[in-house]
Amino acid sequence: MDWSAVASSGIARLVNVEPPSLATALDDLPDDGPAVLILRLSTAGGASAIVDEVLSDLESTAHTLYPAWLPSAEAWPGGGTLDRVAAQALAVELSQASQHYRPYLVDLTTNAVAHHVGEGLLDFARRYSPAVRMAGVVSVLADSFARDRLVLALYAEEELSYTQQQNLATASDWMSSYVGIWLLGRTMSEVDRYPAIAVKPALLAIETGEEFPWALPTVTYPAVSGRPHPGSQAELRLEVYLAQQQWAHARRWNQPVDTGTLKPYVRADLVWHEASLIVEIDGADHRTKTKYADDRRRDITLQLAGYMVLRFTNDQVLSDTAWVAAIIEKLHNRRLAAKELP
Repeated sequence: MDWSAVASSGIARLVNVEPPSLATALDDLPDDGPAVLILRLSTAGGASAIVDEVLSDLESTAHTLYPAWLPSAEAWPGGGTLDRVAAQALAVELSQASQHYRPYLVDLTTNAVAHHVGEGLLDFARRYSPAVRMAGVVSVLADSFARDRLVLALYAEEELSYTQQQNLATASDWMSSYVGIWLLGRTMSEVDRYPAIAVKPALLAIETGEEFPWALPTVTYPAVSGRPHPGSQAELRLEVYLAQQQWAHARRWNQPVDTGTLKPYVRADLVWHEASLIVEIDGADHRTKTKYADDRRRDITLQLAGYMVLRFTNDQVLSDTAWVAAIIEKLHNRRLAAKELP
């Protein structure tokens, strides 16, 4: 997708854009583009209820992405008192060196740690105003993806009535002071006060009208550079296994790979640069004809740049992680040995 065709501030209606096609386009999000989160709205209430739902979803996403937004927090992964206090101290340090609001950031850190160990969360709706919460969580999420801008792409589960669209418009007007808003498909078909941008099918990763053999979660977001995608159980499972293998220590997750072409960077799921080996883990979206063809083009580009590309499905990784890792290890060692030959 040509991300420059869509503004990353204000509100815009993206016509002819279905959520799954935008989700697959996140694979090619440029480093200078905004962080884009796709949110499925379920509420049929008023504007305040929509804002509350979005805030809850964004804060839950921040919990999941932790510790990506809190430097050095990986050293304190546990839920014990000492770990929690140490993480809170890091949040204080971050607030002193940034524009983050300290009380909110410390409490968000507390909830993130609690989330990862299955404990109860602080009630932010009682502690903070919607404005404080929105400003705080948008800043944290932008930090997670190392971006200075955040866009929320919103869509509804079902077609909205005119009154419901007006409620969403009111909520969007308020949220747009903090974040860019994209309204997808026919979400706002009866409200015409926002600019309509007709994104050409060729700019999307999946052609308009193509069948989508998978469902999106409530919140869809791109991978965080250097980490397995928090929403991918396959990537998380493989990382747990590889973390115990000495040979895999140089692995890098979700990193851009320089191919030296007109489109110089390809973001790889997993790469060993010293072995010029790339591993891609494919979900259901890769079964669409357009995505399949795009994968083949990516593979050829990477091969011409000297990389070997391995592809596994989510099911393969989840059902036999050891088998997948053994294949990667064998090819990793073989590639290294070949590079050492005179």
